[in-house]
Amino acid sequence: MPTDDPFASAESHYADHRPRYGDRPLAHLVDRFDFDESSRVLDLGCGAGQIAVPLAARVGEVVGVDPNGTMLDGAREQANRAGVDNVEWIRGSDADLRGSLGDGLGPFDATTIGRAFHWMDRGPTLDRLRERTRPGGGVAILGDTEWLTSGERAWQDEVYAVAASHLDDPPERTGPRTEPYETPYDELLADHGFVDVETATFERTREWSVDGVVGYVFSLSFCSPATFGDEKAAFEADLRDRLDEVGGPFEQDDEVRVISGRKAD
Repeated sequence: MPTDDPFASAESHYADHRPRYGDRPLAHLVDRFDFDESSRVLDLGCGAGQIAVPLAARVGEVVGVDPNGTMLDGAREQANRAGVDNVEWIRGSDADLRGSLGDGLGPFDATTIGRAFHWMDRGPTLDRLRERTRPGGGVAILGDTEWLTSGERAWQDEVYAVAASHLDDPPERTGPRTEPYETPYDELLADHGFVDVETATFERTREWSVDGVVGYVFSLSFCSPATFGDEKAAFEADLRDRLDEVGGPFEQDDEVRVISGRKAD
């Protein structure tokens, strides 16, 4: 039933239904790295521009790099909608950055990385970014709450139950977790030569529409339309019926984390 690349079918949903990180984390980055109209920022794994597009209004230039051409198309569309024209979009991966692509990029005042960081070869990528960063600049890794597996609200339990009834091997329902990977990102930054490492946390409550919930679920690699295959329509119908039964509001307790470090002067 699933395809070799289930995330490919999630791309159109990602651009429209993955939430942005909000104004407060971006304002924090401006203060943290003293961004102004002369600043040049790399957004690595930029996806559909959730960081790059709003950040562009706060700096001189953003370079958005992503390996997925469809994602970059979505990013360009988001930039056009926002009237943003100071972002250069480049197709490439973290591996390309460590190769010849990185030789022609930079130096940068900072690099931002969002949800894509866990897909990367993290240590070598941080080493390469440190090389391409101006002294005093740095790296910021942004993350937020993946609520389908980690949310605590009753309606989120119901959404997960519907997804699990249609999937052969769904991810475990874990509840909230603060560090999903083997080495905390603040330790990774310090281990790879960044100093003054800190974590800033921004809490918020989001409210989702039924269409937003459905679109978000389809934006996840393990719940993409291709993953459901011929059962996509049946899953969506079941999910909408369950949400109608539960009734709104569909509120989510969200936390945006910005983990950042500087390159020593």
